[in-house]
Amino acid sequence: MSHSWWPSATANSVFLSPAAVIGGFGSARNLASILSTQLSTPSGSILLAVDDAVEAAGLIAPVKKALIAAGYDVHIRGGFGAEPSSEIIDTIAKEARASEVAAVVGIGGGSVLDSSKLIALLLRNEGGSADWTGVVTPENGVAPLVLVPTTCGTGSEATRIAMVTVDGNKRASSCALFVPRVAVIDPELVASLPKSVIAATGMDALAHATESLMSSSASVLSAHHSLRAIDLLIHNLENAYNGDKDALANVLWASHIAGQSLNAGVVLGHSLAYCLAHAHPMPHGMSCAIALPYCIAYNQNLEPGLARVLAQTLTGGRSHDLRIAAKEVAALSGRMGLPRTLAEARIQPTEVPEMARLCVNDYPRPTNPEPFDEELMVKLFGSMETGDLDLAFAVTAR
Repeated sequence: MSHSWWPSATANSVFLSPAAVIGGFGSARNLASILSTQLSTPSGSILLAVDDAVEAAGLIAPVKKALIAAGYDVHIRGGFGAEPSSEIIDTIAKEARASEVAAVVGIGGGSVLDSSKLIALLLRNEGGSADWTGVVTPENGVAPLVLVPTTCGTGSEATRIAMVTVDGNKRASSCALFVPRVAVIDPELVASLPKSVIAATGMDALAHATESLMSSSASVLSAHHSLRAIDLLIHNLENAYNGDKDALANVLWASHIAGQSLNAGVVLGHSLAYCLAHAHPMPHGMSCAIALPYCIAYNQNLEPGLARVLAQTLTGGRSHDLRIAAKEVAALSGRMGLPRTLAEARIQPTEVPEMARLCVNDYPRPTNPEPFDEELMVKLFGSMETGDLDLAFAVTAR
């Protein structure tokens, strides 16, 4: 059977992924062996960049104990917050330089993992994190890096992107060397996640997989990973939210696979999400959950074969119709207690023109399959006021 929608097998592409992905319950406790065998760092000072809540839950203590027992000099730093600033990252990087840190181990959600990437860069290069935004190629590389996610949505342990807040504005640093040599996928570290975090981060992972499949820069490998991640999330996320630990482990793996699909980049959904969060601060996964059905609606004019397979995968095989798929995605968010409208997110309709302007001017996505248009964005954001997806589909209907 011909699949005309599948990315070209002869087109130029680059697919980045960790050299080793080490999984299993309790696998983070083997970091000493991982550092020695995978990163050729058998001794020295190690920076453990950690999520405060994960440390408070006692999950970092056994990791630290194992590293100290193996002879490492361990420096633990937290305090990154939900949106780490350049000042926080630069301060910790300066301390790490003074301690002659040989490798960085990031254990946490996206903010911790992104910060770990920038700290690893600053250990080898001059300047501060604000000097390293945009696409960067650090002359001296980055310090050895191991990333261990403790949420099931960021995928940061597999991506080239690190987000940092500079003067109150989110900025991206993109570097191929940010993809760590080793990612550790340990279900033990997500076993006690609150339901609200599972919902928001899981929807972030679904957005990563769906948007990267829509991207005009999707490749054979990124598309393969996108579809598998969507399939895992559709069949496991709600069960994970409702307490199924095996399903939660599958969601964690789906998040990682979706992170690998991000080689193709996200599209409109993340731009919408940034604008929503600008209007009313909220967790990133929550804004992505609101935005994803509208991203699907705006991009409805995909190649027909791609539209069918995306709809089929998002609906678990029940429909080939993207409109039904978008509505089911929104319903999934609602069942997990996430907001689905501007009103539920406490965003006033008066914010719509500014969000539309920001989306087009501050967060353009050249790889989005449908060109950005400010007038159309006003209509799209307007359809979010009451959650009218039929009105959203009318925006780009042909």
